[in-house]
Amino acid sequence: MKRVFVLHILPLEFYPPVTNFLNILSKEPGVAAKVYSTHNNKDRREYFVPGIKIFRSNYPSYIKRKSEKLWAFLVMVVGPLLQMLLYKPHSVLYYEPHSAFSVYLYKKFFNRKVNVFIHYHEYYSPEEFLGEGMSWVNYFHKKEVAFLYKKAVWISQTNTSRLSYFKKDHPDIEKEKLRTLANYPPKSWSNINFKEENPLSKLRLLYIGALSFENTYIKEILDFVLKHPTKVTLDIYSFNTKKEVSSYIKAMSVENITYYDKGIDYNRIPEMAVNYDVGLVLYKGHNLNYIYNAPNKLFEYLACGLSVWVPKNLLGCAPYLNDSTKPAVIQVDYVGLPQELLLKSKALADLPFYSSPYNDEDELKTIITFLKQVS
Repeated sequence: MKRVFVLHILPLEFYPPVTNFLNILSKEPGVAAKVYSTHNNKDRREYFVPGIKIFRSNYPSYIKRKSEKLWAFLVMVVGPLLQMLLYKPHSVLYYEPHSAFSVYLYKKFFNRKVNVFIHYHEYYSPEEFLGEGMSWVNYFHKKEVAFLYKKAVWISQTNTSRLSYFKKDHPDIEKEKLRTLANYPPKSWSNINFKEENPLSKLRLLYIGALSFENTYIKEILDFVLKHPTKVTLDIYSFNTKKEVSSYIKAMSVENITYYDKGIDYNRIPEMAVNYDVGLVLYKGHNLNYIYNAPNKLFEYLACGLSVWVPKNLLGCAPYLNDSTKPAVIQVDYVGLPQELLLKSKALADLPFYSSPYNDEDELKTIITFLKQVS
């Protein structure tokens, strides 16, 4: 039985690709796992999965009092280290530089034989580690670069573009360690009974995700929907919305825009999403990480049978553009959305339908096989 320790310091509830991975790992024969994470601050129901013990502590950045923040920081480092010492895993998989330090201590001083796997949800440019609030993450990252990158057996980014930038930042890492691991939804999402579109009805737009005026085209899409009250509706599900955006949407009070400020449980997305025609990706692409991002929501919308509007400046979505089958992926300029886009999107209903090929069960086979094979 291979023992795997998964360290994801940021709250699990905000990262469905991790919980999807744990769901699959919990059913994998020949593997046992334990997990360490932190409590979320958005009143999201805490994730659990039968067969895997999940340890949690408080995330320091969510705490205001300095003494409590310092204690939470110490627990965040020492807690996972103690659990690894007790569990004696064959392999450790950690996510993001936020999780690196406990693994560094364990590998360097207690168990040099443990196999280290590293995965990044995001690409961090060297400049980002110097940003505000990143001092301790930067310190952890230095331990990655100096030690863990040399010892790891697996380091992955979500796509080839991000991996290419990562290679440029760290040219000394052996190529055979570097992988891609995309964030796809469960295969079961593509087994939904999709509803037939009504060509006479309004075009039904759906947005799920975080919102800010700085980093998303929320104002632009709202303006577009307001201009076409008889032709389009927009439903927004977001539990992570900047206050000014939330106030702006609530002040509109129009029939064709509905805002659910509690968001939606991840597992309920498929049954809800079948009631829409188009899913929206609204990221502005304010840095390299987002420019070369193929967001989770792109694949989640596609799995639910929705065509998707993606911003033209998100180059990470370019490989998935498609207007010959549905669900389609259409590149748009949110700054100047033309009315013709409504007609084009309605016409997609006549295209042949093909279920999305992107699912986590197939994508995760390689890393799970590797976790089972290493000694």
